[in-house]
Amino acid sequence: MIISGSTVVLAGRFGRLSKDEAKRGLEALGAKVTASVSAKTDLVFAGAKSGIKAGPAAVRGVPIYDEDALAAVLEGREPGTAPPSPLFTGVPDERMGPDEAFDTLKNADWSAFCPERDTVPLRDALQALERAHGVTDAHRLATARLRDAGALLRHFDVHHGELNGHALSPDGRHLAVGSGTGDDYDRGGVLQVFEVATGRCVHAIDGIMGGIGFPDYARSLQWSADGTRIALEYNTNATGVWDPFGTAREPIADAFFLASGRPLGMAFAPDGRRALVYGGGSDFLRNVIVAMHEGSVAGPPDAHPEGTEPIEFSGPLPEEFRETWGDEPELILGRAFWSRDGSRVYGQAGDEYAAISLDVEKRQISWILGLEEDQDAAPPEWSLDERFLAYQRGGKLIITDALTGETAAELAGYPGADVLCWGPGGRLAVVDPAGGIVGIIDGTTGEHRYDLHVQTDTSNPRGWDARSWAWSPDGEQAACVIGEGRIEIWSLRERPERLRVLDGIRRTIGQWDHGFGLEWPADDVLIAIGSHAVRFLRPETGEIVADHPFHHAPVARRPLLFAGRDLGDQLRLSPTFALDEDTWTVAFEDGTVIAPPGRDDDLDGRLCWSVARRFAWPFRWGEQSIFPDPAHAGVGAASPETERLLAPFRGRGSTAETRGTWPPPDTATVSDLITVVRGTLVDLTRPDSFVYGEWTVDTLQQLAMICVRRGDAAEARELALAIPEHRRRLGQLARIALVLGAAGFDAEAAAVFPYADDDLRDVSDAADMAAVAGACAVLGHRERSERWFACAREAADADRSNWEVRLPLVWALTECGREQEARVVLDEGVGTPVGRYHGVPWLVYLLRRGETELVRELIGERSEPNDPNKRHAFGVRWFDDWAAARALTVYGQPDLLRLWGDINWASVRRDLPVAERIAAEGRPTGPTADQVTDLAAQHAGLAKLPKATKRRESAHAARNAAECGHVSAVLDLLPGTEEPGNYGLGSDDRTWVALSALRTIAIGVDVDVW
Repeated sequence: MIISGSTVVLAGRFGRLSKDEAKRGLEALGAKVTASVSAKTDLVFAGAKSGIKAGPAAVRGVPIYDEDALAAVLEGREPGTAPPSPLFTGVPDERMGPDEAFDTLKNADWSAFCPERDTVPLRDALQALERAHGVTDAHRLATARLRDAGALLRHFDVHHGELNGHALSPDGRHLAVGSGTGDDYDRGGVLQVFEVATGRCVHAIDGIMGGIGFPDYARSLQWSADGTRIALEYNTNATGVWDPFGTAREPIADAFFLASGRPLGMAFAPDGRRALVYGGGSDFLRNVIVAMHEGSVAGPPDAHPEGTEPIEFSGPLPEEFRETWGDEPELILGRAFWSRDGSRVYGQAGDEYAAISLDVEKRQISWILGLEEDQDAAPPEWSLDERFLAYQRGGKLIITDALTGETAAELAGYPGADVLCWGPGGRLAVVDPAGGIVGIIDGTTGEHRYDLHVQTDTSNPRGWDARSWAWSPDGEQAACVIGEGRIEIWSLRERPERLRVLDGIRRTIGQWDHGFGLEWPADDVLIAIGSHAVRFLRPETGEIVADHPFHHAPVARRPLLFAGRDLGDQLRLSPTFALDEDTWTVAFEDGTVIAPPGRDDDLDGRLCWSVARRFAWPFRWGEQSIFPDPAHAGVGAASPETERLLAPFRGRGSTAETRGTWPPPDTATVSDLITVVRGTLVDLTRPDSFVYGEWTVDTLQQLAMICVRRGDAAEARELALAIPEHRRRLGQLARIALVLGAAGFDAEAAAVFPYADDDLRDVSDAADMAAVAGACAVLGHRERSERWFACAREAADADRSNWEVRLPLVWALTECGREQEARVVLDEGVGTPVGRYHGVPWLVYLLRRGETELVRELIGERSEPNDPNKRHAFGVRWFDDWAAARALTVYGQPDLLRLWGDINWASVRRDLPVAERIAAEGRPTGPTADQVTDLAAQHAGLAKLPKATKRRESAHAARNAAECGHVSAVLDLLPGTEEPGNYGLGSDDRTWVALSALRTIAIGVDVDVW
């Protein structure tokens, strides 16, 4: 690094020296130290909290160095070089026996041990010793020293959702994989790092907001050139930078511009301090360069401006491209990457079928080339040295100069190719699974070498980072995934030769077949990567170095489950993992392991000690603390933290569970379920949440309505009075008071709705006005009732087609005994209800009252029959929703169900026998034997699902149990559903599922109770 004559800026806070000391030292070396970044700044030394000051330098590509680099410069060293330190003398010589090796390790100065320098040599030496003598005291001593220095036990099974992408570190030593959230969005996704040489997980960061990447979107993970930073597309459409070997869940820097619902693409600069992301207001290129040194950058259209101002690209296009693309092409760059020298960004404009080169310094497009206009065609690919670009167009394979965009060679194309894969030395594989061919091309000369006749598996390079083809590091061999899901190894010298076939990792989960792709980062390591597994193999022998199948979910009880919660979930990384398809195991970072006896070899294949979060150390080399269950582990754990977590299990004996039959006996009642539904509202107590506040008010109203319909007026009153202050409170209390009074519970109605008109000044919703009018009527306030009914009637008459106003008025009039007036209001309406459930709550209300002739009139005479030859339209048929068919079925109305099917051109053949049986025998009071069998089968399948995907299916199973009327099964399933998150409620969240199940059991259909 040249300091003399350079203009330097010191940014942020330094921990080991003051800025004055740093300034004096730099000036003594000939530097000019200035207070802020300008066009003349040559480099920046940045400490903590330096984002604001260093951001302008980062976005312009001015080199930024950390405090270690500053210290090195002041000490006369090059940045990145370690300070002088004593050598570690504890690496045994290969000629040593166990005793000599032990003495060498025992007498070594372990304070001189440097993980980055010494871990691999020490591991290699001890592996040689193990091959000759087995695991010895020397291995155990070295492991103990490393544990004392901070080595942590790691297992591999850390992901909640599917893997969405991966990236190899620039030095090829580490593989980073990123996953989505599964069903638990708020739990976040996981960044996991494997050491390539050993195939073991050495680090993981759980809780990355919204998960990493997205299904069918590639290049969502990108490393900086020095491997100290990694950029991730996360939380669907944000870009963030992390330390891949750090522990922080939050990014060092992040950028957000558009909430698109899908990733927008990014390219991470080799300096690790800036990125190309979607943003800005240019009509030329909708990508900008943003500072990613530290802190947040944001801007329009979906965020307020924040952080360092981005750099936009501008026109015009080079003259030779304007005729095709115009002056303002409005391009968005995807599948992008930054050139190694930092001068270019390359990528593809998907919607325009174009390959693009951006000049970063000039902020302009260098060239733009048209591609084959076919989404299934192989996307363009740049050679490893970035000299060439290969793409197909017009039936030709074209190789261009990547710097100029000029054509270097044209060859016959491969119409069915889905992958163009460059290898070392400019070799190019054109993989055509449709034709059963792989073309081998010398990309440097444009010479076609030969075609391999091999039926490769298909790839999705636009949506998945691993492909069906991988070159060996020397370019003399290649591996490909064949159609049967296995791996072929080929020699590709002068005469191609198939060498061997290895096992792949294709996996079927449910009804989906999950394929995989390949990476070949080192001579002796081939990696197979799928959405549910990663496997490291020896390409020469097929030996499996490490195998990591994710998302297994043994049927057995999770070992740390206590009082309905997994205690391991409170840790930064859950220690529970699947040892195999049938066995749960627990591995704490401190080395405490809970596993069945006799599984030591299996544990060694799944666990390792992580040294400096970068290097794997064999589990078998250390003293092992393996316990049969949490009760025993709780009194012998390796750390106080683990002892505290396991304290609830002490004295409980074995926690192994003897599983009984399922579903449990149906002894629970609707009252039990009401209690549980109310209990779910406790988790929604967030004063700043509009959604949760409204949900709480509406749910308590529904519980009260159900209690009234069941004749429990006291409980209904208690629930009504528990409704918190909210704009919807008065209207909901009026509804409860109305049904209480109509049912003859006058005292309870008066207690629920004691309000004078002055208290009701804020009631402006027409449906609420109707409820208030009805409440006043049943409470004997005739004059007040008439005034409120008049207001509601005026609102209804203002728009006779607005049934969201009219139907609540009809209901309120009916409920307080004014049926004739209600019928007049109903008949004055125009059209039919449109919106949520299309009037089905009114249908259920009528069926409960026995008013089947009115239902017949509405369905048959006041509905327009569906015409299968016309586009479906709402607003012309009453009860145009499948929930109506459910209601007619459970209320035993086969004739009306047939009529509804005829009018809606819908098949009801499956429901008719049920409706006929209910009409003859009455509604069943519990599940039938067949329904119990079906529930048991569904529960058995549920037990085999991964934890991350089990919540959604648990919600589905709970709803099925509710439709069968099995309250105990519903209560048993609810703890396995989703807890409410930070971003609103979903239909699979526990509080939603619980209310759905209650309404289904109480009135037969999951609609509002009227």
